[in-house]
Amino acid sequence: MKIAAIIGLALVLVFVGVNVYSFVKEQRDLGAALADVQARLTKAQSDEANLEAEKQYLANPVNLEKELRARFNYKNPGEKMIIIVPLGSTTVSTSVSD
Repeated sequence: MKIAAIIGLALVLVFVGVNVYSFVKEQRDLGAALADVQARLTKAQSDEANLEAEKQYLANPVNLEKELRARFNYKNPGEKMIIIVPLGSTTVSTSVSD
């Protein structure tokens, strides 16, 4: 009778131990997943703030024109454009357009 009680108690302890280990492992995994989601959220919020600042900047027509000229070689009709290539450049191309 005593041996049966000890074996039963041992089985219960093993069962409880396995469940505790399972819960601890699941908590660790969920904690890592939460940290990853929080990092992605922080990056997304930073990207949103940067895009909002750029939107505000480009809302001003003067800034929009400046960016168009810099990024896309935009010019007004009648203007001439000269592209100056820095001296240390490996490829050199020049263009003059009317």
